[in-house]
Formats: sequence, C-alpha cells, structure tokens
Amino acid sequence: MVKLGKTSKRQPLKQKYAITKKVAAHKKKLKKIIKKTKIHNRRSTKKSMKIPECIFKKEILTNIKLISSKKRNKSNADDDTCKEVKLEQHDDCTLQNMMFQLDISSEGVSHGELINIPCGALLNVPADGSTVDGSTTCGSAPVGEANPGVTPLYNYFDLNFAAKMHLFEKAKEERYPSLNEKYLHVDNLLEIIRNCDALFYIIDVRNPLVYLEEDIISFIKLCKKEVILILNKCDLVEVPLLQQWLHFFRNSFLTIPFICYERQNMSYLVVGGNNAAPKLAPSRSNNVPKDSTNYKVTVRSLLKSLFNTDRKITYGVVGHTYTGRISFTQSVLSAFGCSNRLNKTTVINLEENINLNTKCGIILRKDLQGIGLIKRLHVLSNKERLTFLSQFLLNLTGKNLLKMVSLINMEEIAYEYRSHFGKNRDKLEKLEKKKEIINLILLKDPKEEPENKNINFKNMTKLYNKLFLNKIAYYVIPKTKLTLSPERTSDSVGHFSSAALDVYPKIDDFVFSQERKFGDFIIIKSDQMRCQP
Repeated sequence: MVKLGKTSKRQPLKQKYAITKKVAAHKKKLKKIIKKTKIHNRRSTKKSMKIPECIFKKEILTNIKLISSKKRNKSNADDDTCKEVKLEQHDDCTLQNMMFQLDISSEGVSHGELINIPCGALLNVPADGSTVDGSTTCGSAPVGEANPGVTPLYNYFDLNFAAKMHLFEKAKEERYPSLNEKYLHVDNLLEIIRNCDALFYIIDVRNPLVYLEEDIISFIKLCKKEVILILNKCDLVEVPLLQQWLHFFRNSFLTIPFICYERQNMSYLVVGGNNAAPKLAPSRSNNVPKDSTNYKVTVRSLLKSLFNTDRKITYGVVGHTYTGRISFTQSVLSAFGCSNRLNKTTVINLEENINLNTKCGIILRKDLQGIGLIKRLHVLSNKERLTFLSQFLLNLTGKNLLKMVSLINMEEIAYEYRSHFGKNRDKLEKLEKKKEIINLILLKDPKEEPENKNINFKNMTKLYNKLFLNKIAYYVIPKTKLTLSPERTSDSVGHFSSAALDVYPKIDDFVFSQERKFGDFIIIKSDQMRCQP
C-alpha cells in the first residue's frame, strides 16, 4: 500500500503576493490619514515646567491656579458684556426684551423694582397726568381702575414694556405648573403671548367648541391682554349656522368670521404621498375671490379698526393644528403687501402703530382621546387614526353614516344596511349596526381585533383624506342648548370699544356674500365633540 505524503506547508506565491498587496494598501491608507489629521504631531514637544522640590512648591501651584482662573473669568465676562448688536437687524420687540433682560428701562424704572410699585403707577402718561383721550389717571390704582372712563384693555396699552412684563411674569408664576402639566410646547406658546398685546385665537367654525381651551384663554386674560376669536373656514359652512355661532361667541369675545384664501395643504394630511391631493406652494392662492382687492382692503381695515388708539399694538396668532394659523398669518401679510415671511424677522411692522408676530403659537394637549385626537392630526399613529375615525363615524346618525359610506364609493354596504335605521328601530340596535358598518369599512376582517395587521389602510386613508382635505362637507352642532357661564356673562361685550364693534357689519357682510364651497352638508349633532376639561 502506498503511503500518502504529508500536506505541504509551503505558501503558494499567489497567496503570498495577495498578503503583500493588502499590507501595502493598508500602509498607504495610514499615510493618508496621518497626512490629513497630523496625528504624528499629537505629542507636544514643549517641555512642561518643572517646579523644584522646595518648601514653597505648594504656594506656587496655588498661585498658578488662581491666576489661570482669573484670566478665564475675565475672558468670559468680556464675552458677555462686549457684544456688538446691530439695531437694524432686530425688531422692536427683540430690542425691548434685550433692554428688559439687561435691566435697562426707557422710563428709568428698573424691572427689579416693579414688584413694589402698583401697576397703575406705571402708565405712560404726560406730566399733567392726562392720557391719550384726555382723561386723567390715578397713580396708585390697579390696571382695571386706573382710568374709570377707559376700558382696562386701553389702560394696558398705556403701560410701558417693563410693566407688561411684570404682569406676564406674575401670571406665569401662578399658572405655569398646571399649563406645563397639560400642554406640549408650553414655553414656545408663552413666548408668543409674552411678546404680544392682543392675540388672534384661530378656531375651525365647523366644530368650534372642541378648540376652545379655557385655561389658555384665562391665562391670556390674566396677563390683561385681549383675545380675538377668529372663526376660520367660514366658506365651508352655511350662513345661518355661522350667524348663530357669531351671536353666541360675541357675548363674551371679540369675534371675527374669516376666510383664508392663502391656503396650504399640509403634508401630514396627504398620507403616503397621494398625488390626488397636491400641496400648494406658500405663495399660491386657492379660490381667490374675483374682487381680491376688496378682500385685502377688508383685511387691512379689520386690523386698523379693532382698537381706537395711537399706541403701538403687537398682534400674535395662536391655535391648534389644522385650524389655519399659518394661512391666516399669510393672508394678513399679503393684505399689507408683505407676502414673504421676511427671513429672520419675527415681528413685522404692518402700519405705523400695528405690528404682527409672524411666529404662530401652537396649542397642543398631551392626553387626547377619541374625538379630541382631531387636535393632533399631524402625529397620529395608525391605531390612533382608527380610533379617531371610529369615534367620529359613531357620532353620525344612521342616515348620515350611509351617506358617508356612499361618498367613499362603497355603495354596496350602504344598500345592504339601508333598512336598519328607521324611526321605529331600537337605539341600541342602531348603535350595533353602526359599529358593524364601521368595522366593515376600516378592518380587513371585522371579526378580528383592530390591530395594525387587520386595518384596511386603503379605506382608512381614503376616508381620512376626504374628511380633512375638505372634500366632504360636514359641521358639528351641540345636542343640548348652550348657555353662557356666569364668568362669561360678567365679561360681556360692554368692555369692547365702539370702534371694535363697528367692524362687525363690514366683515360680516363680506364673509356672508362669499360663495360657499358646498351646498349639501352632513350635520353631526353631538355633545361629545367638545373640548375636554
């Protein structure tokens, strides 16, 4: 039998040259890295100072530390105090805030001393004590009583900047913990409120009660600032309904109906990049009225006529998502000939005594459930969308639910259930049938649990887009009769100026005369679609 020889340990030339080639490439790579990063100079060649061993070594080291710390503190102090500020790059509001933070007051009063001074003593009045309208003020009276002949709001306009900041800080100290517990992005919202004298609170007229946050409104009132309700999207509802809401809100708020023709379809509403719902560029308009000049004149006169005062007023805009905050701001800027958002400038001077804060404040609650999820459309998960749409559809009557099903091209379901919602049917039976229809629309298998795998994304996306891209006409009215609370009744329309009330007929006539987008509406009667306490 032939014995096999041992396996040769000789390295083949091919393998040997391959290893050599890899080593050479690696060295070349290292040379490049060293050349770029100068890693070979990482060790300092400078010799460290050596202190000889002596009885004074400890004191010498201590002195060196003290000198180095003094130099460091001096350089930091120079950085803080020696900053060059170009005034033309900042708006009035930013400069006033800088002065306030540096404890500089144009009236010579340090804001640190404001705590011990009554608010009424901080009015900007001439030496003879007369105000803009010729009346006199009492130096020791509070803001609401400083001038009996003038409303508290006009007394607030007469306050200097430091006094306004004092009122804001006092209100913030009292309410901030509760607001921070309930809302997201509170600091950004309070910054807008801080820098404005009057705030436009934007709400969707199709369901206004769900957007009214009482604690935000009461905080603004506590700061002695004015809340102006803007009932937006008035072209999406009937005129009689709009008239009823105006009558209700005007008992306690300065309320303006509005139609934003500068619109944007927000990207978060176009699910999955649907080409059927294109986004509009910020500069483009949607359904601009034929007489666009008249529209701009109406918007301009609205802001000029709200308050009859020579004092400079800064307006701000706050509201929930998908209520038209940005569209409203763009409409106002366009009406005053400021179509662009002007780079870094936050506060824009529209007229001699009218400023607009272009940074919109967002109101966003932390814990939202059911119908309340409409305030957070931009961040809803698939399961939250399913929950929200299910609750929304459950609030419809059987007839309207079948109408909604037909609008999303599911006529076979509408035909099958048409006989289950008669007047003689039991309410519980109707409710069960409604749940069956909703499951048929939104779930792949109605008998399974509503999990991600079982969601019918095609139907859910179709319904979601049609509802919130304004392709289905709907509005919400409460079942029970609304009554004003005692607090609102006491804060009646009487405190508004005659100039502000004169605005109503002009703006109402203009909005009522505009063409309505829909002629047939789905009416939702529900008490559940209100703001959660």
